[in-house]
Amino acid sequence: MIRTTFILTLTLAVSLTSTWADRDLHTFKRLALSDQFWCEGANAADFNKDGHDDLVAGPWWWEGPDFVKRHEIYEPAATFKLPLGEMTTVEVPGFEGGLGHKNTYSDNFFAFPQDFNGDGWTDVLFIGFPGQITSWYENPKGGPGRWAQHVIFRQTDNESPDFTDITGDGKPELVCITQGAYGYAEPDWSDAAKPWVWHPITPKKGYGNFTHGMGIGDVNGDGHKDLLEKDGWWEQPEDSKALWIFHPFPFAELGGSQMYAYDVNGDGLNDVITGLAAHAFGLAWYEQVKSPDGITFKKHLIMGQRKEESRYGVKFSELHAIDLVDMDGDGLKDIVTGKRFWSHGRMGDPDRNDEAVVYWFQLVRGPQGVDWIPHRVDSNSGVGTQVVAKDINGDKLPDILVGNKKGVFVLRHEVKKVSDAEYAAAQPKPMDEAPPAKDYPVLGDNGQPLNFDFETGTRDNWTAEGPAFAGPPLQGDAVHLRRQDMTSGHHDKFWVGSYEAEKSDQPTGTLTSDAFTLTQPWLSFLVGGGSTPKTRVEILNAVNGAVLFTATGPDNERMVRRTADLTPWQGAKIRVRLVDEATDGWGHLNFDRVLLHDREPVAE
Repeated sequence: MIRTTFILTLTLAVSLTSTWADRDLHTFKRLALSDQFWCEGANAADFNKDGHDDLVAGPWWWEGPDFVKRHEIYEPAATFKLPLGEMTTVEVPGFEGGLGHKNTYSDNFFAFPQDFNGDGWTDVLFIGFPGQITSWYENPKGGPGRWAQHVIFRQTDNESPDFTDITGDGKPELVCITQGAYGYAEPDWSDAAKPWVWHPITPKKGYGNFTHGMGIGDVNGDGHKDLLEKDGWWEQPEDSKALWIFHPFPFAELGGSQMYAYDVNGDGLNDVITGLAAHAFGLAWYEQVKSPDGITFKKHLIMGQRKEESRYGVKFSELHAIDLVDMDGDGLKDIVTGKRFWSHGRMGDPDRNDEAVVYWFQLVRGPQGVDWIPHRVDSNSGVGTQVVAKDINGDKLPDILVGNKKGVFVLRHEVKKVSDAEYAAAQPKPMDEAPPAKDYPVLGDNGQPLNFDFETGTRDNWTAEGPAFAGPPLQGDAVHLRRQDMTSGHHDKFWVGSYEAEKSDQPTGTLTSDAFTLTQPWLSFLVGGGSTPKTRVEILNAVNGAVLFTATGPDNERMVRRTADLTPWQGAKIRVRLVDEATDGWGHLNFDRVLLHDREPVAE
């Protein structure tokens, strides 16, 4: 059953030829094809050769243009048990996502349609969970039954792999990480069912399965596609057999999602567009600047952790998928992105329970420079690890396709003519700038700062129970010493962590601060490590032990700043407690620098 919802939040774009009384208002209509969690991406192509694009998501494809009739591609075998009460449990199809309570992951992250065997029928390439196999499924040419699976690559790493032409031969390749290096897997197009041949383009640098952020584009304008990653870009050389040339630049320390090389400001140089943290906040474009030393970039923040960091007051987290498409037909490419709902579950990431929004950011070039105008598309779908904007009904308006923990959706793009009043009412309004937050140290009853940044090199003002935090604070970047693909992100010299003492996730325990008076409404701290509820930071009422706030790490060693609005408890006595109850992968915490603030602080 398809549920259709008319989205009342209106967006607009003005064509260069329109008049004040004849405006194009861009709206979107949500079609919910499923509320079950089967995948983290969706795509479209004409699978049955009827002239209409169909939608593929997980083990299913839906016939266009109405997307009512559904067909299996492979067996939809996943189920989970959902307790409805003390004595009643039901079995629910799909992986446990928005219909459940626990954090699980699907086995299908990306879908890319392509005719692989040259028979004129469109097949589909599925990329699964990071570190697992990649297969394409052969279209049975309109016949009944499931599609034949062809496993073509054994280990596809990175959370934003792509299927695109990186070599310039006019045919797509699978671009990803495997065995610690970036590269591409190339099919033999005379028999694409054979295992694809791997071509490394970087040295083995310890890149992991879950490395975030990757893109393909011509950065230096030499006509060759380069590779973008969170720490810089790799220049494609003339020699196709040589390793590519690395140009370091800190685009996104934590790693975002899909990255793009595109001339944003129209100066003839390709800039870089990227999310800043797939499991936190941030969207930016980096303006390419030519210098005597070569190419460098100037950062322009589009959206950050606070509403005040966006010109239009927009803020949302978990930008785990980005597409770059001309949404309004003005010849400029716009950003399509949104919130990956529950990417690490109910307890994983900041603002994880906020609305699952989708936005398109309209690129506008003007005398004052570049602006990205945010238009809300939807508030109850979000994105997965893949979001695709493409015209699926032939009206030349890109629709938005989503598969994630909330289900499968088509956000159908429509345009209507509106009056002056409707036009003015629908425009996003810039907000006034607010002063930045002030930082305050945590003070003890004697008015002196407590050791909440561990810079005494001791655990003074903290009490450990169990072996996890029993050792002294760590000095320097102990993380990078044991794994080159990550850093700790600690402040100054010292920090604490529950992994380093025994070089294991096995130790458990707690580390609890002395009680202190909450003198400001906001508190922040740096936390890294695991994202499950078993590795968490708690803020407690010091009198009765009630938990006032909980946060976890991002499943990344690098610490990120978490903020807590504690306005209702200002003036009360509170404590900070680190809890490590986990013994498996990512079963540890990294922690540093507690501060108080007079307003919501900016993420570091």
